[in-house]
Amino acid sequence: LLDEYNIKATFFVTYKDDDSSISIYKEIVNRGHKIGIHTSSHVYDEIYSSIDAYLDDFNKVFTHIYDITGVKPDIFRFPGGSINPYNVSIHKEIIAEMLRRGFTYYDWNVDSGDGFVDSTKTSIIESVKNRSKNFNKVIVLMHDSDYKQNTYQALPTIIDYLNENNYNIEKLDSTIVPIIFAYKD
Repeated sequence: LLDEYNIKATFFVTYKDDDSSISIYKEIVNRGHKIGIHTSSHVYDEIYSSIDAYLDDFNKVFTHIYDITGVKPDIFRFPGGSINPYNVSIHKEIIAEMLRRGFTYYDWNVDSGDGFVDSTKTSIIESVKNRSKNFNKVIVLMHDSDYKQNTYQALPTIIDYLNENNYNIEKLDSTIVPIIFAYKD
């Protein structure tokens, strides 16, 4: 679908070691999309139990992606966003260490709502339209998996809407200033 629109996207991936997932990692890179790290396990209680736990989880998927694709991902997205109830006591330390290691993280300012069990094609489209209205620049949170057919079905309408409203649809890289959640001391 992205090829039909000549769009390059960013995929923040989790660790999977089956043939299908390995093929998908390679396809992301071969088609010119950006591959970034999401997490290895995606188990919040485990990855956010300590700074070392987060770094170990990150390194596992980072090494896996590099071994498979030959690409060293330099961007990532925190599960639950950079500040969430699971990492509230350690998020600053994790962020500082990841930045020190040369990685850039991206949060989002438009949630498609496709992570909700009851999301529909229509609810996803409306969520993106309504939530993007107040921003000149949007990073839309969407999920890509076999069971997210509503997301896939909503994507053409969302792409058309963003194009009609003069948004540039691009993959994330070092030229794109990150959207990050703000936090207070």
